[in-house]
Amino acid sequence: MKKIFSTGELAKLCNVSVRTIQYYDKEDIFKPSEISEGGRRIYSEDDLNRFRCICLYKALGFTLDEIKLLTETEHTYNYLSETIIIQQEKIDKEIATLQQTKERLSAVLEQIKETGKISVDSIEEMENILVKKRSHKKTDVMTYIFLGCYLLVLIVGFPIAFSTGGISKMVMITITILLLIGLVYYHSEVNAYVCSKCHEKFTINFWKDLISLNGAVKGKYLRCPNCGCKGWFKDTYPD
Repeated sequence: MKKIFSTGELAKLCNVSVRTIQYYDKEDIFKPSEISEGGRRIYSEDDLNRFRCICLYKALGFTLDEIKLLTETEHTYNYLSETIIIQQEKIDKEIATLQQTKERLSAVLEQIKETGKISVDSIEEMENILVKKRSHKKTDVMTYIFLGCYLLVLIVGFPIAFSTGGISKMVMITITILLLIGLVYYHSEVNAYVCSKCHEKFTINFWKDLISLNGAVKGKYLRCPNCGCKGWFKDTYPD
């Protein structure tokens, strides 16, 4: 004997509301295989499997029109595969758009934190800010590479040079000094700072970068040239 289900039973089996099934019925996407003399909708096991497919398509992000097209006739494996690939490409584009929007929001939020206001007058200016932020992230990577080389020389190179003796000491000291100069010079050229009090952006020269205290996560301990405020300032992209 074939199993039959009422609308409520079908809804419970598919973990949806009765109203959802009624809505798909109204939109001519999912009809019962039988209607009783009293007007009750009766669903078969085939109907159950068909509605589970509809729920799957919905969970995969297909629109009602697309679901209707997919359920109207029997489709080949190739057709379903192509449809799913197209859906993946559409979702990838949506993700890229959302990611871009998120980056814009982050740029505006960072600008508010730094300057206390929004000074972005156009999409072009915002895109320019995003380009600078991405470029600044790359400079951070280069700074860490410089720093890694410098630490490697200190930790590994110096013990070897001093144990060897002779000219090796002078060579290692020279290399260390050159790496330090290169690191500080590069850092001073690619970074700027924003005062937490007056919100003005400023840069520092090589010597200032060399002698200023560095608090890693806290940034550098500096004096704002605009308002004279002293404190820890985090680096950002220069204008």
